[in-house]
Amino acid sequence: MNTPDQDIVLQAMEDARRILGEYIAPGPSDATRTVHRLIAVLDRDEVVHALDRMKRRRTMRLVE
Repeated sequence: MNTPDQDIVLQAMEDARRILGEYIAPGPSDATRTVHRLIAVLDRDEVVHALDRMKRRRTMRLVE
């Protein structure tokens, strides 16, 4: 079972993969627009905070 933070990060990764899939699909593509869309997904506050909490938990486990 995933933690809420893991669910947030997994959703962001799925969204990013979908965006990249749309970029590499046949037809016209716009690299600048794709990068902006990726930033919008991966740099959301909830994603950044979830990653930070996950990193802190992992570090704490190693120290304990």
